[in-house]
Amino acid sequence: MPVRRRGKRYLALRAEGNVPKDGRELEEIILKALLSLFGQDGASRADLKLIEYDGEEGVGIVRCSHKHMGLVRAAIASVVEHEGRPLAIHVVDVSGTLKALRKRLPSRAL
Repeated sequence: MPVRRRGKRYLALRAEGNVPKDGRELEEIILKALLSLFGQDGASRADLKLIEYDGEEGVGIVRCSHKHMGLVRAAIASVVEHEGRPLAIHVVDVSGTLKALRKRLPSRAL
């Protein structure tokens, strides 16, 4: 019997303020927000993974479960500071495939 693949969503992000220097730091910030809002169960169901991140520009792409994209977006919106300084992370675009997201990104205002 074939195994059904889980749906994924790719979110393009833009950080403003105290921008994290590397991708691991950004992923940790979002994961902490997920844990504080939804606990371990919500964080594990969200299946968050950083795909790419540019610390100079403050832009990146994360992947999550399509059924729990709302949890990830809520967690991202709840981030207001990092290391005691203001930080805002905005979701610029969402797509079901990485290829389509990358194709649309140049037309978006990052």
